[in-house]
Amino acid sequence: MTKLKVRSLLALPLIGLLCLNLSLYGLADNHQEAELKQLKRSISALEKKLEHQRQEKGALQTQIEAVELDSAKLNQTIRNLSHKITAATKQLKTLQDKKNRLDQRIEQQRSAIAEQIRSVYKTGNEEPFKLLLNQQDPQQLARTLKYYDYILQARSEKIEQFTDDITQLEAIATEIETTKIGLTKSKVTLEKQRKKHATNVKSRKTMLDELNQSLLLGNKQLTGYQKQRKQLEKLLSSVKKAAQKVAPAKNYPAFTSRKGKLKWPARGKLKNTFGAVREGDLRWQGWLISTPSGTDISAVHHGRVVFSNYMRGFGLLVIVDHGDSFMSLYAHSQELMCETGDWVQGGDIVAQAGNTGGLINPALYFEIREKGLPVNPKIWLGKR
Repeated sequence: MTKLKVRSLLALPLIGLLCLNLSLYGLADNHQEAELKQLKRSISALEKKLEHQRQEKGALQTQIEAVELDSAKLNQTIRNLSHKITAATKQLKTLQDKKNRLDQRIEQQRSAIAEQIRSVYKTGNEEPFKLLLNQQDPQQLARTLKYYDYILQARSEKIEQFTDDITQLEAIATEIETTKIGLTKSKVTLEKQRKKHATNVKSRKTMLDELNQSLLLGNKQLTGYQKQRKQLEKLLSSVKKAAQKVAPAKNYPAFTSRKGKLKWPARGKLKNTFGAVREGDLRWQGWLISTPSGTDISAVHHGRVVFSNYMRGFGLLVIVDHGDSFMSLYAHSQELMCETGDWVQGGDIVAQAGNTGGLINPALYFEIREKGLPVNPKIWLGKR
């Protein structure tokens, strides 16, 4: 049997194994895609149910939620516009620097070409013929003519470069003008969005004061908190069932391995601690961390986002499933930075802090759940 045949026979199992691996990868991708669709369907049905429940509540609370959701969209628009303005300003500076360099180079080229024109004028149009007549040695004549060719070529290249630079300068000037117009429009739009957002904030405060006053007068504050807690428990139960249908990520450290080492979800001052009295016999089941609006909120550990939406009493809420029956909750955000189904790493930004859900001052409400039950974040988070 020839060496070629032996190699061919040896290669067949390897090719078959490679094809099998590729097909398995394809099946795994399809399976994950199917799981993601199933998760989104389950959460979508849950979100529609929550939306229906919100519409059934009091008109004032519904108005507050509408304003908060509108403000969340405005925050996103403002953030995107701010990034756009920053990028345009940077681009404008780059273009202006490039234009300045071209201006300097064109001026240098203009001076050099003018000098060459004066030199040619002084020598006269018969310069090659003069060189030919004045040279006696053929070799010297050949070298002189070659040198003269180089000079002519250099002149031609300088003129060509000069023309190209002029064309490029015109294009950059046009781009600078276009960028300036776009930048001006973005700044005008940003100012309008900020004014609209300021109006929303003022309107929300008026409605929130009215709502809180009515709750205090009717002694309904505790009842309201209890209802919110029950809704959260129902939500977590539904999310837990949906998350169980999705396979956990592999090759990542278990949540339990990070006990006492997890990074805080946001910088800020701890305002309310786990187990502290909230109202009557109702106690806090997580931490309330006071932090400025717009502060980045980060996932404490790797996991999958199983809920990213609005919920009454908690505002814009993110729930991350970390596997092994562990979940983390991040509430009262002003903007969500992730979607249901997204995989996140520990430290990834999932939201920005705010005061949605009825808070007066911006803060992050953070919970850790184990098998559906709240646990003290203190034993899981490391030092700030």
